[in-house]
Amino acid sequence: GGKETFQPRGPFMVKWCELLGKKMALQSESTDGQDEEDFSITLKLLVPGSAAGSIIGKGGATINEIQTQTGTRIQLSRNDEVFPGTSDRIVTLGGTITSVLCALHLIISKLLRDGAGILVGHDPRLNLVIPNASCGCILGKGGLTIRNFAEDSRADIKLSSQGGMLPGVSERILSIAGPIDCILRAVALVATALSDDPGYEALVARKSTYTNFTGGTVMKGHCSPRMKNERYTLECHRGDGCVSVVIALPDEHIGAVLGKSGRTISEIQVVTGAHIKISDRGDFLEGTTNRKVTLTGTADSVRMAQALLQQKLIASTQLHS
Repeated sequence: GGKETFQPRGPFMVKWCELLGKKMALQSESTDGQDEEDFSITLKLLVPGSAAGSIIGKGGATINEIQTQTGTRIQLSRNDEVFPGTSDRIVTLGGTITSVLCALHLIISKLLRDGAGILVGHDPRLNLVIPNASCGCILGKGGLTIRNFAEDSRADIKLSSQGGMLPGVSERILSIAGPIDCILRAVALVATALSDDPGYEALVARKSTYTNFTGGTVMKGHCSPRMKNERYTLECHRGDGCVSVVIALPDEHIGAVLGKSGRTISEIQVVTGAHIKISDRGDFLEGTTNRKVTLTGTADSVRMAQALLQQKLIASTQLHS
């Protein structure tokens, strides 16, 4: 029992951080001969909602220890605040590049030890959240920069497409997979490029989450309706890789979800690939004036469709209130 501690730690940890900093950060000499190796950076990464506890630790012990050991500021989005189209929470790391890389090393190692679902094949995968306006400095002309980063780090680096961004979302996901040292090298290269973008720090400081107020995370098997005080209930059935989720929507918000002559709902279906069916007028969930909205498709397409419906709903609720 007792308090969980990390390996490596203590003086060894500090030494290791210095070595890592030297090895990972690009050694750029500035014009006045000052060594600019240890620049400051803020990075946002996604962690599966189920893995957040692994980073926080009992009573916050783990996250506090990582902050103390590495000198990095670490913030985790609230339990109900997830990145649009996912059930992932956002971890924001701030500090010098060396301290941030050390913290990342500890976080990835901890998630791997706890089997927290970040493996793709044999290697871990890290998903960074990058403001769309800063993606140019990572891609480079004709994708040259990102290819160089992949070659240099020997990590697999992919940037989500601009076309795949959900409406109202101004960020893309940079996914980096490979052995831990390759991931950290890739992060050092990406962070160096971002630190040269004068607009990056202001953009990364913006909020990246929305509040998942339907309690609508897709779960395995059958979920019973949520607590009574939740506005919308749902149930899911899963079979042959297909998920079906039923959301109860107040009748007055159906128009917002349908859109003019059904345009909104058609767009959502096209963008996500999920099938959406709304119960007929007057066909309510027992004892309510809520209509049934059924979303069917892969877990990802259903989750994305839910996120888009929620955005429409939030807008509609604000108009009605």
